[in-house]
Amino acid sequence: MTEHISIQDPEDYAPEDLMRLTEILFSPLSGVAELERACMTLAHLPTPEAQDLLQRFTSSPRAAEVSWLECAVEEGQQVLMEPTNELEEREFLTLKVIQELIDESSELELDLSQKRVSIEKAEIRLGALQALAAVGKYDPIAVLGVSGGIDCDRNQLDELAEEIALKEAMVEHLRNSITTPRYRNTDPVFIRHVHWDA
Repeated sequence: MTEHISIQDPEDYAPEDLMRLTEILFSPLSGVAELERACMTLAHLPTPEAQDLLQRFTSSPRAAEVSWLECAVEEGQQVLMEPTNELEEREFLTLKVIQELIDESSELELDLSQKRVSIEKAEIRLGALQALAAVGKYDPIAVLGVSGGIDCDRNQLDELAEEIALKEAMVEHLRNSITTPRYRNTDPVFIRHVHWDA
């Protein structure tokens, strides 16, 4: 594997440099060391053009020759997303909050779905108990207790739906509040693997 390099300054790279890297990546004559060096450089060059080029290379027949290419693409995306000022730091953190809200909403959706199935099963049991109570084989007062439990579960359904709607509204508001162009269209799932100390 080629030597790891630090983050590159986009000012040091002219369009001709990207053309040279493109030629290296897509030339059948380039050696593996050249491919690796080009991929390492692109992974550490925080420009959309560099990351697009690296992504395009993943579809190349020679992509398999760079065993760590997938890691380079991920690292390149992370380098591109790095905040460079206070506003970007705040909006980058906003993406993390959006991702967390989406995850929480998904968990609540699962809870809601499970609760619905539980209620349907309870209603089936209730029907059987009501039939047994009608012929004197079950206590009618106990049927009322089961029915009351189902009503409580239905109220929980409403509460879960309200909580999901609130989280979805928060996500929409936060998405609309982002002004940094490269963050506006970023899938917040990308942020899942970014960890903060706080």
